[in-house]
Amino acid sequence: MPSAATLDVRDLRMGFSTPAGLIVAVEDVTLSISKGEVLAIIGESGSGKTVTAMAIARLLPVPPARYLEGSVRMGEAQLLALSEREMEEVRGRRIGTIFQNPRASLDPSFTIGAQLVETLRRHDPALSRTAARAASAQALREVGFPDAERVLASYPHQLSGGMCQRIALAMTLACKPELLIADEPTTALDVGVQARILMLLKRRSQATGLPVILITHDIGVVAAMATRVLVMYGGQLQEEAPVEDLLERPLHPYTRALIAAIPDPDAPRGERLFIEGEPPNLADPPPGCRFAPRCPLAEAQCYKVQPALRAVGPGRSVRCHLV
Repeated sequence: MPSAATLDVRDLRMGFSTPAGLIVAVEDVTLSISKGEVLAIIGESGSGKTVTAMAIARLLPVPPARYLEGSVRMGEAQLLALSEREMEEVRGRRIGTIFQNPRASLDPSFTIGAQLVETLRRHDPALSRTAARAASAQALREVGFPDAERVLASYPHQLSGGMCQRIALAMTLACKPELLIADEPTTALDVGVQARILMLLKRRSQATGLPVILITHDIGVVAAMATRVLVMYGGQLQEEAPVEDLLERPLHPYTRALIAAIPDPDAPRGERLFIEGEPPNLADPPPGCRFAPRCPLAEAQCYKVQPALRAVGPGRSVRCHLV
């Protein structure tokens, strides 16, 4: 793990109370991220990526969410021990979050300008309204709005989903957080705008040392943005590696299957590669490896004994009996 980490998560175990009992959605997750890093978390829907990110920022309602074990530290602060009022000071100022649904971040009753100004002044009370509006306009220009004043005067319903996503990004970056969590930040954007936003995030990370946790399904985005990659499946970390190592020499059968499933425009018409089977039911997970029922290489022990996540080289770890 990197030293002097901005964020250090150890043995995080997170569950949800349901009528059917406790469902453990994230199990024994350990990760860290330092200044200047872009840490990508990849995996299928339901693998635990978003729950992990929201647990770090304490955005999951308790109950039904339950923090079962582990620690989440930023510097000297143990985030899981803070009160909700103390966490309100952490969110935005220390941890900025961009959600998959940009409209969920914006209030339909207020103009974009009113919301940006209010957000900036909430995190910097010494900022005048005039200065906050100027900073808001500059933040919008940085994410590709040449007509920033028109956007400031608009309401969310007057803007497209892609425009709202860029506004949410501008609002987050304008608060100058110590850590950015970006959950599928370019989902609603066209290819041209997507490239611009990704380059903005990469430049901001390189220029200011802003660490970014990037949650995505897009391996192309991972290749362009990430310095390290975590692969999640069934609520567990399955593999961790520097991005070049993971893409060139994936070790876990699940990682290899994910990469092999990338659509190939040169493949014969009608040919599709996909992972057979379904992700595990976390209300009743399999006793051995979570991926064993879908793994073409699984052996008898894979169905009986859960493998541990273990180091296999510099910066590399994997959860697999066969590696």
